[in-house]
Amino acid sequence: MADRTFGVADGLAVDFESAVFTNTFGGHPLVAAADALGLAERMTERLFRAYYAEGLNIGDPDTLRRLAADVGVPSNEDNAVELQAELDRSRRLGVTSVPLFVFDDGTSLSGAQSEAIFLQVLESPSAA
Repeated sequence: MADRTFGVADGLAVDFESAVFTNTFGGHPLVAAADALGLAERMTERLFRAYYAEGLNIGDPDTLRRLAADVGVPSNEDNAVELQAELDRSRRLGVTSVPLFVFDDGTSLSGAQSEAIFLQVLESPSAA
């Protein structure tokens, strides 16, 4: 049984039982396209609401086109090709989790990290 209080304190309606588990790759090019228009946050919120609250299949191309239209983002399959190339490059570099932070000295942090770890990297002599 899902925790029905999850997200309530933050004003989120989350219904894990209605979520359609699917490959969410198709949403990522929409967020990239939305970013170019200054709409990345709105597009991301729309995708999350569709997935977690509305039980929509965000792996379905027709659903994705409708969600993009809701936000005012043109659906462009070319973005998916570019994104896949970037994901392939990241995998070749050994990236296995997000977020990924790469610092000027080449140091990288992948996955969830504590503030102490960030502070350690930022204060290291090689970061200067």
